Amino acid sequence: MTGAVHEDCEVRFKPDDKTVLVACGTSLAAAAARAGVFIALPCGGRGTCGKCRVRLLEGQVSEITDAERDALSEEELAAGFRLACRTLVLGPATAEVPQASRALDRKEISLLQTRRFQLEPAVRNCVVKVDQASLEDQRSDLDRLRAALGQEFALPCSLWALRRLPAAIRASGRATRVTASNSRIVHVTPASEPDGVYGAAVDLGTTTVVGYLFDLEEGRYLASAASYNPQVRHGADVISRINHAISNSHGLGELHEEAVGVVNDVITQAAAQAKLNVEDIFEVVLVGNTCMHHLFLGIDPRHLGQSPYVASVRELVNVEARDLGLTVHPSANVVVLPVIAGFVGADTVGLILASELTDRDYSALAIDIGTNGEVALWNGQDLLVASCAAGPAFEGAQIKQGTRAIPGAIERVEVRDGDLLVHTIGDLPAVGICGSGLFDAVAVLLELGALDAMGRFSDGKGLSEKIAARMSGEGPERRVTLADAQATAEGSPVVLTQGDVRQVQLAKGAVRAAVELLLAEAGLRAEELGEVLLAGAFGNYVNPHSILRFGLLPRAVPEERVHGVGNAAGAGAALALLSVSERRRAEAIADRARHVELFTSTQFQEVFADAMLFV
Repeated sequence: MTGAVHEDCEVRFKPDDKTVLVACGTSLAAAAARAGVFIALPCGGRGTCGKCRVRLLEGQVSEITDAERDALSEEELAAGFRLACRTLVLGPATAEVPQASRALDRKEISLLQTRRFQLEPAVRNCVVKVDQASLEDQRSDLDRLRAALGQEFALPCSLWALRRLPAAIRASGRATRVTASNSRIVHVTPASEPDGVYGAAVDLGTTTVVGYLFDLEEGRYLASAASYNPQVRHGADVISRINHAISNSHGLGELHEEAVGVVNDVITQAAAQAKLNVEDIFEVVLVGNTCMHHLFLGIDPRHLGQSPYVASVRELVNVEARDLGLTVHPSANVVVLPVIAGFVGADTVGLILASELTDRDYSALAIDIGTNGEVALWNGQDLLVASCAAGPAFEGAQIKQGTRAIPGAIERVEVRDGDLLVHTIGDLPAVGICGSGLFDAVAVLLELGALDAMGRFSDGKGLSEKIAARMSGEGPERRVTLADAQATAEGSPVVLTQGDVRQVQLAKGAVRAAVELLLAEAGLRAEELGEVLLAGAFGNYVNPHSILRFGLLPRAVPEERVHGVGNAAGAGAALALLSVSERRRAEAIADRARHVELFTSTQFQEVFADAMLFV
């Protein structure tokens, strides 16, 4: 597979059939990103997670590395599988990217379908007929336009609109369409031209970025697109991103460009689906955790990682698209919703807004399950929020055969006829296990006695013959087979290992500890919670029974009170896009929330240790 080095290399990716020309020595992962094929890199491209597997079909690449020999079996290496982050292109090459290595997942905004709101976009459109200039009427074009518009549109005019004004008002028929956004006239065009006014809501996640496109005049959802956050190559968590910004002279600029670039990508993809021009997008509303918020705006995030972990700005930010380099209308208004604290961001504000958490006359808990877990508790009077470093295990990272919620991912596990029965997304051959399947698998194994309270696999004694047959290995190598080789896409079994269970314990322990400490701070017992809302990539897919047996929540919470709400952060961004009243509510939520700092809690480590147990 090796050969002479070429100055430039053409790399083709299957089954996308995308081709890109890259410099010799570029990794397959970097080449894929340039080609618009997003490969999972939860370890930041360090070669430690084994999630970026691709199959080399032909071509000249670097020799197999030690990291690849550790991550891939001899059979996989013989079949041409390589780690995209470790494999350098040395000549023309063709690689196949399996579904399990891709970086997209399900991000639904189901709350928006049931949530009532007043359609009240900040972008307005009107058509007027402007008087012709004459020797008797030598008012400027802008003065005559304003006279036609009346007091409602007595607004400043952007330079972009001014440059188009003369031609627009002199066009055939002289009817002129005026678009205003954020109290400015941003676009002027002849009324005979297409009149669409669109907006985008974006959830800039640590791992996944998703954009939703709307018709602002009708409030109609048009399309969505998701992409992997390319910043993961610098590390899976926000602390890694902060360290990269601090320790590299161009680190902040690099992270900022990557954040803006991926937002452009998802908006462009959604616009292509809807068959509209991105320059007809006149407003963008974005949410994200505080680190993503700062990096998107190009603000140095170093103080988020240093005590007392203070954000540089908390309030809602308005900025012109051209100032950020977004490829929507240059004068479009970009709204970044307010954050609450250093590690409780605008995504949590979006969750609270979309779920109407503070409108309830009973206590309720909302958890956004992600790399940075956020918890919000409403006790009927006060809104308490906290964050915890759950890590990316629930999103498939750090799990041997974990994956995001992609076609073929094991999303549900149950017991039938004394054996495990797995269900995959799309009923396809298994490619790995995603978060909801991970919750189910652990819960089922606990109920069967295959896992004990300490998270250790059983020796097989006392288990049914079928379950015992699924278990193999000793000590740290102990594992259970979820799907045998015949039921998988690549002909090798999907397993859950002892190491995987340990990662799950660490993640669930952090979230559970945050829940317990917030309940204590509010003086509430778990059984007093009227509702528990689970948000995030798989919030709609997690089985409440598994959540409770798994121990993410106290068992005293009634199962029927646990509900999934999908990507509530994205739904919150959409609401703020479609209604200025909802935008004001988002600001009020950020102002009223009280942040509970878990880092300084003397009880956290003790509660965390107890929360890791499966009891």
